[in-house]
Amino acid sequence: MPGATNEPVAAFFVSHGSPRTLVDKTPTTEFYTKIGEYARAQNITGIVWMAAHWETPLDTIEISSNPHPDKDFVAFVPDEIMEWYTNYQINSNVQLATRCRDTLRGAGVNANLNSTAIWHQDVMIPLRWMYPDYKTCPPMTVMSVNGRFDPHFHLKMGHALRSLRNERILIIGSGGGIHNLYTVSWHRIIFYQDTITRTKPIDKFAADFSVSMKECVTRNSGPQLGSALCRLLKHPHFVKCNPTPEHFLPMVFAAGSCSSHEDAETQNAFGGENWEMDTQLNVNFVFGLDKDDTFFARELAYSHETASL
Repeated sequence: MPGATNEPVAAFFVSHGSPRTLVDKTPTTEFYTKIGEYARAQNITGIVWMAAHWETPLDTIEISSNPHPDKDFVAFVPDEIMEWYTNYQINSNVQLATRCRDTLRGAGVNANLNSTAIWHQDVMIPLRWMYPDYKTCPPMTVMSVNGRFDPHFHLKMGHALRSLRNERILIIGSGGGIHNLYTVSWHRIIFYQDTITRTKPIDKFAADFSVSMKECVTRNSGPQLGSALCRLLKHPHFVKCNPTPEHFLPMVFAAGSCSSHEDAETQNAFGGENWEMDTQLNVNFVFGLDKDDTFFARELAYSHETASL
C-alpha cells in the first residue's frame, strides 16, 4: 500500500437495498456510480467494507482473507444480471485484510482473519454500479459486524482504521437506514419483481426517524458525528425502524473513521435515498469531506439547505 498523504479521502455509508438494486436505477444507484467516479478521480488504492450480512459472535470481528471468495445466492434479477453477478471476480486482497486485522488488534479489538468467508450481495450490489468491470476494481477486503451490536465498539473500529484514509483507501459501510423485514410488502418483489412502486404512505415514525438520521450526519462533524450516531440507537423510533441494528452499525463504523478531532472541520453530506417495498429506506452518506470539496458539491448544497431549516 502507498504511503500517507496530507489529504484523507472521504468515507461512505451506502444502503445496499434489495437484490433489485442490481437492476433498478434510483438515487441510491446514482450515488454508487458517483462513489466509483470519486474513487477513480482520487486514485483509490483499496476499499475496506463493513457488511451488514456478516455477523460474528461474542467480542469478535472477522476480516475476509479468502483470496478467491465465493458469493451468496441472489434472486429476483434477470438472467443478464445473474450472469454478471456469477462471473464477477472479486479483487480480494489478503495483505489489506491482514493490515486491518493488525491495526484493529493494536486498538484492542479481537479481530481475526477468515480464509473461507464468502462475500454477500451487500457488497456486490454497490460494486455493480461502482465497478461494473471487475478488472478495474481496486484491492478490497470485507469485515463483519459484531453481534453484540454495541455502537461504541463499531465507532472505535472505524476510528482505529482512520489512517487508511490518508493512504487512498476507501472505508465503506454497507447496510440500510431503515431495515425492518417484518413490515415490508413482500408480494411486490415475489410476484412482480418490483420494489419501487409504493402501495401505502410512509409511516410518520419512519419519516421522523429518517429526518433525525440525516440531521445527525449533516449537522455534526468530528467527535460529535460519532456521538450523535451512537445516540441515535436510543431514538424513540429506532427499534421500530431497525428491530436488529446490524444494517445500521456499518454507518457508525464508517462515520467512526471521520470522527476524530482532526475531522472537526470536515463536512458530511446526504447522498440521496429511495424507499423499497414500502418500508425500507435506502439512505446514503459521505463523511469527512474537505470544506473546499467540489466533487460532492450538489450533495453538500442539499445538506446545507436542509440543515438551515
